[in-house]
Amino acid sequence: VGVGLALMVPLHLLRLRLREPLLQNTMSLLIPYVAYIAAEAMGASGVLAVVVVGLYLGHRAYQVDFATRLQEAAVWKMVAFILESAVFALIGLQLPVVLRELGPYSVGQALLYAGAVLAAVVVMRFVWVYPATYLPRLLWARNEGMPPWQVPFVVSWAGMRGVVSLAIAFSIPAVVHDGSEFPARNLVLFLTFTTVIGTLVGQGLTLPSLVRVLRLPGRDERAETLAEAQAQNAASAAAEARLAELLEDPANRLPGPLEERLRTVLQRRRNSVWERLGGVNDATGETADDTYRRLAREAISAEREVFVELRDAGRIDDEMLRTLLRRLDLEEAAAYREVE
Repeated sequence: VGVGLALMVPLHLLRLRLREPLLQNTMSLLIPYVAYIAAEAMGASGVLAVVVVGLYLGHRAYQVDFATRLQEAAVWKMVAFILESAVFALIGLQLPVVLRELGPYSVGQALLYAGAVLAAVVVMRFVWVYPATYLPRLLWARNEGMPPWQVPFVVSWAGMRGVVSLAIAFSIPAVVHDGSEFPARNLVLFLTFTTVIGTLVGQGLTLPSLVRVLRLPGRDERAETLAEAQAQNAASAAAEARLAELLEDPANRLPGPLEERLRTVLQRRRNSVWERLGGVNDATGETADDTYRRLAREAISAEREVFVELRDAGRIDDEMLRTLLRRLDLEEAAAYREVE
């Protein structure tokens, strides 16, 4: 943890000095290795160092360039999928080896220990989540209201283990300083394997049924859109005040039409979410938000087809086509508000 705390700020400042999104994304792929190797060289946990640095950089991601954030989201989504697939393939390949090398522990004993560890992990999740849900609201009198008991129950049951648990287990050295084998290392690996598999299969497969049994309400899209509109209204008000302050400076003087265009963009952004808070369409049963997204997608698809036809006719080249299609992709993503 200490190594991660020491590295997180310098690495973030270094990222901010880079101006090329491709270089920033390359650096984001190298940072975990830097943190891990530095921690291991000092005899500390490389996994914890990577987690600490990752949490800090993720929290400060808003400070990097927008192009970097857009690329980074896509890159890390693919990398996470590949790494998770590789890790679970590794489970399948290593489990027979671990079973053969349990040493003094029989398979029956190991399974008994696995059941005890799995039960302890599940129970401790409940012991942590319920106080963490209700105590802050009781101690600091928050106005959020007390969630029903079903909410922390589902959150507790959703505590599946995965890649980080396996990474920590595999980071245990095979031998200690005097050259002897690390005691019960294969047992620890086996218990980690069974805990990960048990939570993913047992809790993961039963989670949808649990939500239905507890009758938790689904997502309130209208409430989400209202919350988005309120947040956008506050942000737009701040942006309009900042724009007015900047335009008072003679160095920022613009022709009248351009000034008006900036104000119109802010006003359109402020109103766009509120305009989607209409009633249900009697003809289709869609909400105004759903209808807005569908129509936006249809309009963008029509534009996309025209751009391709112009490229096929030789009126624009491939480079311009890619530029125009990327612009449409960004507009479509904004219309659908896809947040991962």
